[in-house]
Amino acid sequence: MDSRESRGANRRKLARINTQMRVDVFKHRFIGGWRYVTRAKALDYNRYGIGVTSPMRLSPGTRIKVDLYTPAMILRQVDAEVVSCQRAGQAYRLGLRTYQTLKEVAGESDQHQIRYLAGMEEVLPQRAS
Repeated sequence: MDSRESRGANRRKLARINTQMRVDVFKHRFIGGWRYVTRAKALDYNRYGIGVTSPMRLSPGTRIKVDLYTPAMILRQVDAEVVSCQRAGQAYRLGLRTYQTLKEVAGESDQHQIRYLAGMEEVLPQRAS
């Protein structure tokens, strides 16, 4: 195994939890502000980000907002940034980062909403393996 394989094998900061959640994606438009652009499906998440499938391609670096629909609650207008976009059949597999600074993840900010999903694995619908 070379160094490229070892780096790629463990690229995530934390293991992701499989799930199936509805995700509404909003994108900022120059005229008109934030607008709904597509519905996606969350495949997995952790406190750093979310993996989703989307019928629409979004370029890495794009700032978006997402609404996450869980059985227990709806998290609205969660800030996210597209960090990866890969074709997956007729859809796109997007990697979303839900923080800008590590202070948000550490809880020093009141705005990091994805932390509310921590500990909810038992009530979230699980994806079949």
